[in-house]
Amino acid sequence: MSEVAGIFNAVRSPARGLPCHDGLWPLAGRAEEVGRISAALAGGSGVVLTGARGVGRSRLLTAALERAAGSAALISPLELDRVPDGHAVVGIDDAETLDPVVAARLHHLAREGRISVVAVVCDGEWVPEGIGRLWLDGLAERVEIRPFEDHQIAEVLAVRLRSEIAPEAVRGMGMLTAGNAMLLRELTEHAVAEGSLRRERGVWRWSGLSCADGRLADVVRMRLGKLTPAETELIDLVALTGTLSLDSLPGFEEAAESLNRRGVLTVHTEGGAPRVRMTFPLCGDVVAAAMSELTARRLRAKLGVAEEIVPPVPIPVQAVKERTRETPPPVCVLGLRTLTTREREVAGYAATELTSREIAELLVVSVRTVENHLQRVYSKLGITRRADLAAALAAAGLGAATDRCRPRDTAS
Repeated sequence: MSEVAGIFNAVRSPARGLPCHDGLWPLAGRAEEVGRISAALAGGSGVVLTGARGVGRSRLLTAALERAAGSAALISPLELDRVPDGHAVVGIDDAETLDPVVAARLHHLAREGRISVVAVVCDGEWVPEGIGRLWLDGLAERVEIRPFEDHQIAEVLAVRLRSEIAPEAVRGMGMLTAGNAMLLRELTEHAVAEGSLRRERGVWRWSGLSCADGRLADVVRMRLGKLTPAETELIDLVALTGTLSLDSLPGFEEAAESLNRRGVLTVHTEGGAPRVRMTFPLCGDVVAAAMSELTARRLRAKLGVAEEIVPPVPIPVQAVKERTRETPPPVCVLGLRTLTTREREVAGYAATELTSREIAELLVVSVRTVENHLQRVYSKLGITRRADLAAALAAAGLGAATDRCRPRDTAS
């Protein structure tokens, strides 16, 4: 009996303090996972919840323990005076931080049938052998908690907002957060507060992220974690470009590997060359919005030198013939050669009658991101108006974007 009490005293309480608005978010979108957890506990087995940070593992742990408490099966580590003769359910958050000796004793008690363990572990982290053996020895079911898909996001937001949410808002917010439950929650609360997510004729519609400050910025900084100088520089570069070729900027391989291992950056290939992008585009938006203009200018210069740009823009033959050796190329043509792929795409749409909000909907990014791209385009081309932008594109033989139609029912 004292053995179990000693373990409970060594384990942190799973009922950690929740954010101030977490009570507004009833459990939704996780029917399958809740069913598997309930079935395992009903059968006397334990559960190990795995997944990336922020996907909602702790929320499911809390729900599991609440259900266990309803059947008088829960014993809180902080309230234990004596161990009952019956079976107990033990909840453990961040089980990878447990002392190996404590984890081994938990495994021993689970094997004896005295307890069922509901543990939360983070993907990619080392876990004590006693926790890992829970599912290897059949003493607990391993349940992977994945990011939300669009239909789950729609369900979660409908429960939270108590009304229907427009499909385009679901897709846009899902893209920014990559289905991460924590980021989705923070983005929703932020968007409601700033007015970019509002109800129109009974349906919630989202106009895009127009600012990225306050609590949302704090959450993103927490998600990025403590960064080395090289990691900070690499994240800033990726935030500016959207996607970055590591071959063009040698010296960041170690930082990229570390950030990829922690789930901050995702690696993909295009034509065989490795490229990195933010796992959660929302983080890139927040980083770009907080970046000082001097930092942005320095990094844009570095990107230009590294040729992390699109191939040189073909200059019309007639323009070349009319040019003399003493006359340098027009600033707009030279500037076009330094535009990234995304900047050229935004510039092409901006040269039409599309508003920043409409461009944001087409590209599934925030309005703030579009405005940031436009400011960088203007800076590179030395112009200040969209009318000048259209002229610059025409002078270089590039037409305005016409491959996508204007979004319907979109306010400017």
